[in-house]
Amino acid sequence: MPTILITGAGSGMGRELAHRAASRGDRVIAALLPGERCGLEGNPAVSIITMDVGDDASVEAGFANAQLSESGLDCVVHCAGISLSGAVEVEPLDTLRHALNVNTVGSARVLRQALPLIRPTHGRIILFASLWGRVGGPMLSAYCASKHAIEAIVDSARRETRGQGIDIILIEPGVVRTNMVEQTVTGSRSGANSLPERYRALYGDLYQKFARMIDRESTGGVSVEEAADVIEQAMFAARPRTRYRVGKDAKAVIALASLLPDRALDGVFRKMLDRQ
Repeated sequence: MPTILITGAGSGMGRELAHRAASRGDRVIAALLPGERCGLEGNPAVSIITMDVGDDASVEAGFANAQLSESGLDCVVHCAGISLSGAVEVEPLDTLRHALNVNTVGSARVLRQALPLIRPTHGRIILFASLWGRVGGPMLSAYCASKHAIEAIVDSARRETRGQGIDIILIEPGVVRTNMVEQTVTGSRSGANSLPERYRALYGDLYQKFARMIDRESTGGVSVEEAADVIEQAMFAARPRTRYRVGKDAKAVIALASLLPDRALDGVFRKMLDRQ
């Protein structure tokens, strides 16, 4: 019976994986934001801890409070994260700082705390980047920057821990139909309506087009259940890969980015935004 710690277990992918693990009979440590619930409260195989990955002390306390079984910790799946959108010129720099703190530094916080606990069990740590960790998309500079940086941190850590019996694995999903998609669409439309006057003529149409694009493309994304199937391959494969891409869109966009010149890829995004 493996012991699995899952961050972001209060919603979306983290919640799905926590419920699956509990159904299998795994020992689950579900990390939630303060005030969140995961629907597994009262399950004797599930321990609930509070963890805000954007805060050093909260991550340290969360791991310290995790009730590990005698066999230790076998897997950490770090699902917690945020998605922020907006044009570089328009959005305050605090948007970028927030994305980097929660997504990038948050991943480093979890990784640092997990490594000493995973090392004795020769377990694995699974972190989330994105197709946007390999490509820069319009209106997604803060999110893309945070995910590009996660790619770099995980590559470095994997090479630094070579020979220690630890697998550090990246998940690179495309669009997964969670409430994060709805929040991105709503946020972009709200952003268009609240643009300062000096930016409306320059960016108002772009904010609306982006919202329509995300709303439209999300219908072709994968379900949480389909994404969880891939992540469980990373969790339990005898010889896991270093990266797992989730969804046709992730595979297609990353492939295009490696093949096309920059101007041609710019044209692809322009056509996506202009579609009705």
